[in-house]
Amino acid sequence: MYLERIVMRRRSSGQQPAKSSRESQWSRREFLGATAAVVPPLATLGLTGIALQQLTDFRIRRFVVPIQGLPPDLHGMTIAQVSDMHVGRFTSGRVLGDVVNATNNLHADLVLLTGDLINDALADLDTGIDLVRQMQGKYGIYLIEGNHDLIENPEEFERRMKSSGIPFLLDEATVVTVRGMPIQLFGLSWTRARQNRDHEIAAAVQRLLSESQSDAFRMLLAHHPHAFDAAADAKIPLTLSGHTHGGQLMLNERCGFGPAMFRYWTGLYRRGESNLIVSNGVGNWFPLRVNAPAEIVHVTLVRV
Repeated sequence: MYLERIVMRRRSSGQQPAKSSRESQWSRREFLGATAAVVPPLATLGLTGIALQQLTDFRIRRFVVPIQGLPPDLHGMTIAQVSDMHVGRFTSGRVLGDVVNATNNLHADLVLLTGDLINDALADLDTGIDLVRQMQGKYGIYLIEGNHDLIENPEEFERRMKSSGIPFLLDEATVVTVRGMPIQLFGLSWTRARQNRDHEIAAAVQRLLSESQSDAFRMLLAHHPHAFDAAADAKIPLTLSGHTHGGQLMLNERCGFGPAMFRYWTGLYRRGESNLIVSNGVGNWFPLRVNAPAEIVHVTLVRV
């Protein structure tokens, strides 16, 4: 019953073309400053209550992704992508259990978490780890880090994740057998450079992909969606990202913080034979979402 309530599919799949040649250099402080100017009109229009309600609601967003040359045994393979849980101040209590239940009800072959497990406080990490342990993927669960995971103490977060027993990919690759076929997952760490970030992300992707295994189907997990540019250059069939929260505050699908700050901010993008899915994320670091619904992403791969 709850799943029927939260599944608010705007579309089963979609493509959002890039609108900008480079990422805006907005900082989180600048975002908050701009938001301060936006929130009063929202309140005036009576939208704030709707936005606040979205802190505990999420949808299942489904994509069917055609993959050129996908191995026949992987036709119909499914992935549950859970991104940006932000366990902490604005994502806690009942909604976390609902996220686990909704993920498990998808019965996906793989469950892949693309960063920002916690909002900032390491005090919430045990809760986050326990939630991930409750998730069920037929062939496994894999996780990467995001920028919020590293706010309090990056080294401690990474140490605790590595000792948790959950497969945590930190600038490394692993091969998992799904339906008898090898899949190589590449997990990118968060690029901490403040200057020339896109250049540093691309260099990190290139280093990571040097470990490619020729007989495996390859997927990249990267919290920041701009990693897609280097992944597409390397002809990686599928990249999964988060970080953008779908733009967080959007006037419509094309206008708002998403396209102002990112080349890719929500949904499915294609370049050549490469595909990117950017999840809006299921949790919240900020107490408002407007036209950027929280979501768990369900991906089905099909051979073409």
